[in-house]
Amino acid sequence: MKTFSFLTLSLSLCLPVIASDDVFLFTVKHDHFWGSGTGDLAIDQEGITYSSETDNDHATHWSYSDIQELKIESPRKIYIRTYQDVGWKFNRDHTFEFDVVERDINTQVVDFLRESLPTQLVSAVFTQPHNVAYAVPAKHQHALGGGCHGELVWSEEGVYYNTSDSEHSRFWAIEDIESLGRMSRFKIRFTVREHSHSGSIRNFQFQLKGPMDDGIYQQLWRRIYEPKSWLTQPSIGGRPIESPDQAQ
Repeated sequence: MKTFSFLTLSLSLCLPVIASDDVFLFTVKHDHFWGSGTGDLAIDQEGITYSSETDNDHATHWSYSDIQELKIESPRKIYIRTYQDVGWKFNRDHTFEFDVVERDINTQVVDFLRESLPTQLVSAVFTQPHNVAYAVPAKHQHALGGGCHGELVWSEEGVYYNTSDSEHSRFWAIEDIESLGRMSRFKIRFTVREHSHSGSIRNFQFQLKGPMDDGIYQQLWRRIYEPKSWLTQPSIGGRPIESPDQAQ
């Protein structure tokens, strides 16, 4: 059974401390190989800076061009993957992990980062979609078994998975989706650009709680593989999707 309602994320996204225009400041804990330190993480036009009076050996500034991937795993967890190699980890990319101590990362920060980063932003925090084309209740199947329940949504902006399990919420812009597969009317897979233990791409599989018929799947397929043609295809959910020119 299809639905066009949204699952409201149970994320209480409080405002960060804003030191000045377009500067977001968070108190964070930084995990080391041994132990951890605390300090401030500042996000601004120049990049991201970690500073600390007690953890000065780990103080670092990253320009946005230094960041290979930035992952906001939840409103309280952020990873910065750089292009630096770590020799004792067989030259794996150096990734810095921070826990936000006091305030949540909110959509204002995420939207700012999305505009600033030239590379990949992976975020479980995002602005809710506009112009919804299709939405269906779904279960995200986790790699180690089990799963979480939410709603799979797609719109002109991309594909969204909304769930109260904040670490598994996602927004994927169309250009970040590598491939799409449908195993049945009740099961679908997205392969996206996101680093994991197995590499730089990751599979997300969903059990749909309502059937996705051929027409809807073809629309989604065209949206990903032929983005310039999808607005001219048959209607979804009994209503046509107008192009921006037609809507005016």
